[in-house]
Amino acid sequence: MSEIKDITNLESEQESGIGSLKNLIPPNIRMFVADLLGSKEAFTEEDLTESDKNLLKEIAVKGVDKGSIDYEDYGVNSINRNIFRNIIDDRYNLKTLLGKAKVEINDKGELVVKDTFDFNDKKDIKSLEDLKFALTDMKDAFLGKSGYGSGGLYSLIRQGAKYFGSGPGEGAPVEINLGKYKDV
Repeated sequence: MSEIKDITNLESEQESGIGSLKNLIPPNIRMFVADLLGSKEAFTEEDLTESDKNLLKEIAVKGVDKGSIDYEDYGVNSINRNIFRNIIDDRYNLKTLLGKAKVEINDKGELVVKDTFDFNDKKDIKSLEDLKFALTDMKDAFLGKSGYGSGGLYSLIRQGAKYFGSGPGEGAPVEINLGKYKDV
């Protein structure tokens, strides 16, 4: 009889290529769900796969001089692409995990990316009328009449985050230490 492995154990990644949630579920989706559930747990380098860390190093190095990275620095134009195509794109996953983020070299000479997982266009729902408006807005986003992209599932999800996600500065902290800058 074969042994069933615990896929929620991040330590088991060393034992199996699919041994953890971070290998099965992209980081942006994990953070999005955690944000909707109200989690404020920090996201660190431990929450990224090695390949995601290496790609983020490549992207972050380009932002050292200006002290930040922005949406265009990820090298992917994803707004009107199929959501399933985006989900399998590591650049897209990092772009929607971090978006605009600070890049700095700490006092140990390590490259660090910092952000807060939040939605800058957050709108609060304070009444039943607000909820009705939010649901209509989400439907319209799905149909391509409002929101981000040209409609579809991504537009619906992103517009929903505007109402149900964390507002600016309210989400979980992200601090990803990518190691010695000189080694990058």
